[in-house]
Amino acid sequence: MSIPVWIWPVEYPVQITIKLTAIQIDLGGGVIKTVQHEIPFTNYDGTGQSQSRKGTMSFTFPITRKNFEGDEKFKEVMRFLLARKFAGDESFYFYNPAEKNPPDPTGDSLVGRYLVKHLEDISATMTKLRLYDFSNLTFTEDRS
Repeated sequence: MSIPVWIWPVEYPVQITIKLTAIQIDLGGGVIKTVQHEIPFTNYDGTGQSQSRKGTMSFTFPITRKNFEGDEKFKEVMRFLLARKFAGDESFYFYNPAEKNPPDPTGDSLVGRYLVKHLEDISATMTKLRLYDFSNLTFTEDRS
């Protein structure tokens, strides 16, 4: 089974967050020890090189109907997100626009590609029985 790819345009600004799991221990006297429990892994950094990094990336961006050619394209986005939800929060590929733009619709390119999930509820504002916008979507990296 092939992994689906997010192929729709991304609106700016794109907020990129790196979450690190760490434990901070206050040893007293102004001494604080921080221990990270993240396992480093390698990914492509957009320049054709690979890098080792820690943390889980998440991407948050606005998405509105103005970014699409009519309501049908916008409804495709809704169907895509619902299909992932109905499949148990199925993972899909997302291309970070800072590293690879436009995205590779086949998902074959490794540059800028992240395996992500949309873990939040799906909500859209509707006016006159038409989808209007999702406001912000957040995709969280899946390293399982």
